[in-house]
Amino acid sequence: MTKIAALTAENIQESVHAKLEGYKNLNVLEQYAMFMGKAQILEFGLKGLLSRMYGVPSENMKKWTLGKTKNELRDKGLRPDFITYLESIVNYRNDMAHEFLINNAITQSMANFSERKLYGNLFRAIYELEQIIIFYDWCEENNGW
Repeated sequence: MTKIAALTAENIQESVHAKLEGYKNLNVLEQYAMFMGKAQILEFGLKGLLSRMYGVPSENMKKWTLGKTKNELRDKGLRPDFITYLESIVNYRNDMAHEFLINNAITQSMANFSERKLYGNLFRAIYELEQIIIFYDWCEENNGW
């Protein structure tokens, strides 16, 4: 029997904090771009998973969103704990794609809020995205799907 490496909350937290160091010297728009880019890479990886594990042709997935991809993985029976985390990422990605920039511009034009209030959602989105990337990588390395 092959022993699978454990993924503990402490491992995840340490890894996320290390990854967050890469965001420290970036301005808010650069952090936003990093989040959106990494969410896109995650989406591509998940589509590859659908193709490898479930035989879904990549041509069929070209126009699928992250949400559609998540729904297909859920419907195919991918581990429910991963799907639960992925639902949160889909919500953050949609918020960032459709509301973050405009809400930020409107808020800044009306009041002088602290960066923490303005960018708290972005930080939470980045934090959770980094967590699920670690989870995804662990599942891939350990065949934990």
